[in-house]
Amino acid sequence: MTSIHLINPAPRAITPGQADDAVMQLEQDFVEIVREELGMHEVPAQALASALVRGMRKRYGGMRLGGRGHIYVPAPSKSERDEAIRQAYNGTNAAEVMKAHGIRRSRLFEIVSARPAGAARIGVSGPKSPLSPHESGPDNG
Repeated sequence: MTSIHLINPAPRAITPGQADDAVMQLEQDFVEIVREELGMHEVPAQALASALVRGMRKRYGGMRLGGRGHIYVPAPSKSERDEAIRQAYNGTNAAEVMKAHGIRRSRLFEIVSARPAGAARIGVSGPKSPLSPHESGPDNG
């Protein structure tokens, strides 16, 4: 059985674009391996490869793995992590969510109280949106 040698942290910082490229390359490598070794069709091989890369990013994100070629595993994106935290948190499971994601209480509440990028606030008119008759009243329209 091959052992995995962890080398932490990555010796040089990479850009978000380079991290995206590394993720795509890892997924494609895993798809090829699964198809060759297991004879799996493309669609299930892609699903399996994506799951493996997500798991590796959670466990080894930001590290280089290996002996000979050193494979860099990009860290999970903060927006993906934050969305997972918002989905997991139900108002009563703070300790469980904090432990699962390795965050402190203050960070948990910062994340769950923040809107995801691009999310609209319900019931609040933007600066350029016209008021509806309900907001302006029947006499102002």
